[in-house]
Amino acid sequence: MVDYIKIAGNPAERGFQQGEQLKDKIHNMFDVVFHSKMFSEVTSKLIPLSIIKLALGIMGKKNIKKPLQQHLPNQYNKMIALSKGANIKGSIIYGSHFIEVMSGNPKSLYKNPPVQACSMIFALPEATSDNSMIFGRNYDFPNVLQPFQVIREEVPDNGYKNINFTQYPLTGCHMGINEEGLSIGYNYGRSWKKEPLDFRLRGVPGSFIVQEVLETCATTQEAIDFITKFTARANGCHYGLMDASGDTCVIETTSTRYAIRRPEEGILAHTNHYQTEELIDANLPDYVRFKMDDMDISPIESPIRRYKREIELLTEKKGQITMDTIKMILSDHDNREPDDFTVCTHSFRFGTLGSVIILPLKKEFWVTDYYPCSSEYEKFML
Repeated sequence: MVDYIKIAGNPAERGFQQGEQLKDKIHNMFDVVFHSKMFSEVTSKLIPLSIIKLALGIMGKKNIKKPLQQHLPNQYNKMIALSKGANIKGSIIYGSHFIEVMSGNPKSLYKNPPVQACSMIFALPEATSDNSMIFGRNYDFPNVLQPFQVIREEVPDNGYKNINFTQYPLTGCHMGINEEGLSIGYNYGRSWKKEPLDFRLRGVPGSFIVQEVLETCATTQEAIDFITKFTARANGCHYGLMDASGDTCVIETTSTRYAIRRPEEGILAHTNHYQTEELIDANLPDYVRFKMDDMDISPIESPIRRYKREIELLTEKKGQITMDTIKMILSDHDNREPDDFTVCTHSFRFGTLGSVIILPLKKEFWVTDYYPCSSEYEKFML
């Protein structure tokens, strides 16, 4: 079963409560991750771990502190209070959030292993068997992070109550629904062009933006207005949105550009590549490859193949889609052994860490704590 916490109050109170409730688990997570094979593969073996952690914290503080203070002060205050509640020393709280940005840096991207990073699928009344609306998403990230996930129910004193899926030490989240029925998730967007057009180290990571939307927006249109006008985006993200009226879209973003995709005939899917005409040039070229140990793959191949499979299955079931259909798609291995290219992703370093299905009208939040192909969904409700 996935861990669950409930926090309430102003941003600082909620942050402190999260840190205090998860203190031991957060310190254990840092210990496991910093000593993991994955972390050693992306850092220099000649530099002591203590120096690497210090440098990560300094870089994080330098690049995200002021943008957060200026643009999302509530999320900043929550993060600082979380650090205090968990008794996190130094600036490592900045570093733990900054990793989200660093993992998409075009300048260092090819020195690091790939993160395939998530799938989203949507079904609207015209495509479902009972006129329901369903939003499903697989969370794909390094396997080392799988044991450190939490469902967080938040009751802000000046914002919308929400329930979301995140990692122990994080202020933001990657998927959630609020009391108005607005649901949001995001897939990482790997962009090709460097600063300042599509990527910058200095700015606000996408997970903070997702959390701010949950707390402050009631509709998809309000979220669109907020995200597209937000001038301090750092890394590229694909934001999936569905509200209680059925208004559904994906906003493809880079640090400075955006474009919007809408459902066709009641279905929509999105992975990690830019599909709109306005942003297709932001994609990594086909010839770019990740090479590491026994790994030699194209980072753009998995998003493309997963998307094609998701659309194929959604189209095949269109008009008869149920929650079981969404579960089937999120668990799909394309009739073969699962790998980096299946919707339910399995590989040595990376995989589907959890899966979420949201029913906005019922305000139901269904979650698995690991591969959806072998895990039962747990129901949470607002």
